[in-house]
Amino acid sequence: MQLTLKKNEFYLLNGPAAVKIDSGAIEIIGARLGSGEQVKVPVGKKIPLLGIEDSVLTIEASEEALTKMEASSIPAEWDELADKISSEKKQGSLYKILVLGEVDTGKTFFSTYLANKLLAKVGKTAILDCDTGQSDIGCPGTFGMLLLAKPCIFLTEHEPTHMYFLGAHSPGLHFVTALTGLVEMLGKAEKEADALIIDTTGWVQGDGGRAIKKAKLDMVKPDKVVLMQRGTELEHLVRHLPADRIVRLPVSKKASATSQMDRKELRELVSRRYFSATKVFDIPFKQAFTDRCYFLTGDKIELDGTLHAERLSGWEGTLVVTSGPLLPEMMKDWPKDLGMIRNFIAGNEKGLMVALLDADQNMLAIARLEEMDFLNNNFRLRSNYKGDTGRIKGIQFGSLKISETGNEAGFIEPGAF
Repeated sequence: MQLTLKKNEFYLLNGPAAVKIDSGAIEIIGARLGSGEQVKVPVGKKIPLLGIEDSVLTIEASEEALTKMEASSIPAEWDELADKISSEKKQGSLYKILVLGEVDTGKTFFSTYLANKLLAKVGKTAILDCDTGQSDIGCPGTFGMLLLAKPCIFLTEHEPTHMYFLGAHSPGLHFVTALTGLVEMLGKAEKEADALIIDTTGWVQGDGGRAIKKAKLDMVKPDKVVLMQRGTELEHLVRHLPADRIVRLPVSKKASATSQMDRKELRELVSRRYFSATKVFDIPFKQAFTDRCYFLTGDKIELDGTLHAERLSGWEGTLVVTSGPLLPEMMKDWPKDLGMIRNFIAGNEKGLMVALLDADQNMLAIARLEEMDFLNNNFRLRSNYKGDTGRIKGIQFGSLKISETGNEAGFIEPGAF
């Protein structure tokens, strides 16, 4: 369909859809688009179309996907906040904005809009996406940071500037790892950006939600904390903060709930894109250290009936890898001082998401563990990594499993091997 969009007219477009600007200029999430430019809107997403000039658009979507609105859904407070940040920003320092809100409160939309506005006002602006279960920057299971070179509409369309591996959709069983990643990303932003917007998960209540959000507030020490709330559901997180550091924004009435199925599809869409051009290669066990696991951290020993065995540190016992369940008759001739036996059955590692690290523990890429080849003592990996495999000096284990194409395929308990 073709749409004539007059200056200051406003429409909402629900995905899946595509829009092309034939003439004129429009604004989408704070980004200006002119004649010839086009945008694809994935399922589960919606975008505002605001006429900056009288414009003609070609739209590919169902008729019910496009809705004319009386006025822009972008609150005036958002632009006022961008102006306030610009006036408070000190030369040479990183201005930090932490965004809090429950699920489906529009945190990512707001973060993108604010980043687009700050680009012109304060300079280099970065967005750190800490929502590993609904990643918009980088691969699901990671923290992704994007240093914007120009305004953007969908963060998923851009290669992350930096990634940090969590290896799960939720920080629930990965508290220490999640907070370590936050500190690492803050350090990179301090060196590279003028402003940093931190987009967080919707886990804001209960023991875990309270604990991790309080830790983030203490570690980040943000200049502004943005509460995107429908009532007072976030106030318990900021009672210790001075009033001038808190910005309360009501959730837009246009913010709609995304179903679990749509959230999964959006997550897998990003993951499939990441794994769309992969290759399989081997890394020798002896080439790489391992992290977040027991495997290859002890002293190797020989035990009858095992593919691999190693004594671990202190009271940790012994890790044994077998081709099937561990049976009593297999253990009858084993030494009696092995301590607790940690048994891992070979093949259960297939599909596990891992990170490839360099010698300084910087993440080079995400990979799928195809196999631990005990005959040749190799990791067999599937990844889109295009560099020299000799640079891979570490394998960091997660708990999420994925298929060859990037779809979700189950989980493995942290610390299983």
